[in-house]
Amino acid sequence: MSDPSTPPRGPFDVPPYLGQRRQRGLLGWGVLLVAIVLIGGLIWWVVGDKAKETADQGGGFGPPGAGGPPGGGGGGGRKGRGGVIVNAAKTEKGDMPVVVSALGTVTPSATVTVKSQISGQLMSVAFQEGQVVMKGQVLAQIDPRPYEQQLEQAQATLAKDEAQLANARADLNRYQTLLAQDSVSSQQVDTQAALVRQLDAQTKADRAAAGVQKLNIAYTRVTAPVAGRVGLRQIDPGNYVTPGDANGLVTVATFSPIDVAFSLPEDVLPKIVAARNKGAKTLVEVLDRAQTQVLARGELASLDNLIDTTTGTVRAKARFANADAALFPNQFVNVRLTTEVLKSVVITPTSSVLRGQQGLFVYVVDADRKVHIRTVQTGAAQGERTAILSGLSAGETVVTDGTDRLREGMTVTIPPPCAPGGGGRKPGSAGAAGAGGAKGWSGSAGCRPTAGPAGSTPPSGGADHPSDRARGQGAAGAASGAAANSGSEAAGASSGGGGRMQAMLAELNLDAVQQAKADAIFADAREKAQGTLGEDADPDTRRAVMRKAMGEAMGRLAPVLRPDQKAKLAEIRAKMAAGGGPKP
Repeated sequence: MSDPSTPPRGPFDVPPYLGQRRQRGLLGWGVLLVAIVLIGGLIWWVVGDKAKETADQGGGFGPPGAGGPPGGGGGGGRKGRGGVIVNAAKTEKGDMPVVVSALGTVTPSATVTVKSQISGQLMSVAFQEGQVVMKGQVLAQIDPRPYEQQLEQAQATLAKDEAQLANARADLNRYQTLLAQDSVSSQQVDTQAALVRQLDAQTKADRAAAGVQKLNIAYTRVTAPVAGRVGLRQIDPGNYVTPGDANGLVTVATFSPIDVAFSLPEDVLPKIVAARNKGAKTLVEVLDRAQTQVLARGELASLDNLIDTTTGTVRAKARFANADAALFPNQFVNVRLTTEVLKSVVITPTSSVLRGQQGLFVYVVDADRKVHIRTVQTGAAQGERTAILSGLSAGETVVTDGTDRLREGMTVTIPPPCAPGGGGRKPGSAGAAGAGGAKGWSGSAGCRPTAGPAGSTPPSGGADHPSDRARGQGAAGAASGAAANSGSEAAGASSGGGGRMQAMLAELNLDAVQQAKADAIFADAREKAQGTLGEDADPDTRRAVMRKAMGEAMGRLAPVLRPDQKAKLAEIRAKMAAGGGPKP
């Protein structure tokens, strides 16, 4: 029943309840659209902020060409409060030896196989295997009795012939007296004179035969022909020896002096020959297989007279005193020959020299902490020291570590020097968690070395040698170029990796000799690790390779340390392991 107050509806009018339902549907769609827009904006803001934070911390890869040397890809850098954190050092002016490296073989100056010069039974041996003997020292005794009997027989024959000679001479004197009295013929006198000469020759032969037997008796005492060290005995007493024995009785090798034979490229011959013509000595060093210890120092003794056309090299021989018997015959060694010394050249750390499309270059930091690419021409290089012939001046600051994301004109931050006995921040301190430079120094640039590419403390002994001066100049700042930088790359985003490595070496209190050996060990480990990495290696791979290389280097460093230093090293490494730092 319809309400009389409601006006009648036409055939096309919409019922009231349908209009209200349509309004509610439009309102719901509007709310949904607004919610979608708000959620999308929130996601965009979160993702964008996270990407920016990751880029600031160096956790991702930039586009090609965004970082690193020109022509390479970017990535792996770390930004700090004032720019990308890098390690740097100042160039300096000094002397740089030009060194040629080669593989050599130790050869005794004399090697003699002692053989018996007579046949007989070996009665005794008067030496110990490996003993050092002097020239003329008795080594063995052969039975002399057969030769003593032969000597007596020769002496008896000599006595008989001497008696006949004396009688013939007496007769000759009588015949000559009678000839003067015209009592005998001249022919008889001449015949007697011939008999005297014949018997005289016979007695000389008898004396020679007796001398031979005396010499054979002397040969029964086998003596050392040269001074040196005897080898293993080749025959035992009781055996019958002859001059034809191939192995002889024993071998004697001269140890002092001793020679090292090696090959030199023909390109260095003009400099060596010119120096020898002026009377200058060409200094030679011999190192062990790992090139961490100098075994001996000597000088070039001689050059071969021909160049090997197949290899373009010439054989050379250096002589060493070898008073401590550090060199052993037939030992393979590494040879370093100093051809010349470059005077007053600019020296930079080897790690600062990079290679790009335009050639060799370095990143130079100006007074405003901005880096600029500088093309350089390098000269001689030795370990962590490279001579710069052009492109750099002494006193300029160059980047030695952290060049992965550098670009021309970029602002950089150089960490403060490591405190003596200290290192990077401890775990848990500001920035130690690897959150970038916004909170503190951390990661691979925990601290930088206190010395540049060259220091002032020379290693003990041999200070006059140019190579010693080169190593001595790098002794004070050794851990910076070879250990701290290498430890930095190995640690990567770990807490204070380079600082921890530098602090560890500082706490060991290495002396000058140990420091020089540590320099060579870490420099060798760094060069080998970098040689295995390609230009497109990602940061994680680079850190893993450098961490492994530093671990092996620490293993090679252990034999150099004293017992108290080894205990200190074990304590430091235990603390590092507990703190989550790098484990060298």
